[in-house]
Amino acid sequence: MSGWRQDEDAAIRSGGVEEPAPGLEGQPRLDMALIEAAVPKLIDHAVGGPVVLTRHGAEAYVLLPLDIWRRVWLSAARPPVVEMEQPGEPGPEA
Repeated sequence: MSGWRQDEDAAIRSGGVEEPAPGLEGQPRLDMALIEAAVPKLIDHAVGGPVVLTRHGAEAYVLLPLDIWRRVWLSAARPPVVEMEQPGEPGPEA
């Protein structure tokens, strides 16, 4: 048939993140293979956006893709930064 390629598509490689969002250090880790084996579609849903897992009717865990976590981290309010010189440093007029 015309229009069909004979060669296979190359795998899509994920690129590195230049400045990864902080905040995942020290967070509990979970073996996703166990979840994927138990509920295969759950991982597909989590890739598309946040998935809230409940336990006994209450929210217990959130599966969040890293790109969404980065947006959440960057949108969080930060304390104001006050710029000042260290004592003994010349100011910009000097």
